[in-house]
Amino acid sequence: MRRREDHKLQKCTVNLYDGDYDKLMAWTSTRIGAAKIIRDIVHAYVRKIEEEAAQRIPLVRNLDLDLGEGLDE
Repeated sequence: MRRREDHKLQKCTVNLYDGDYDKLMAWTSTRIGAAKIIRDIVHAYVRKIEEEAAQRIPLVRNLDLDLGEGLDE
């Protein structure tokens, strides 16, 4: 029985270097398939890039501000 994916899929065409698809097919079981492996590799790469970008965003609580300076009382 075919297992459903946890995420919605978008169909696209990917051109791979000669021989890479055959190697993926040889290394993976026929039940998983190269398409699932390629999907997981791309998804992991996207998550890695997003996590690295999120680490570069400064958080407000990390700012060293003196809000009382310059106020007339």
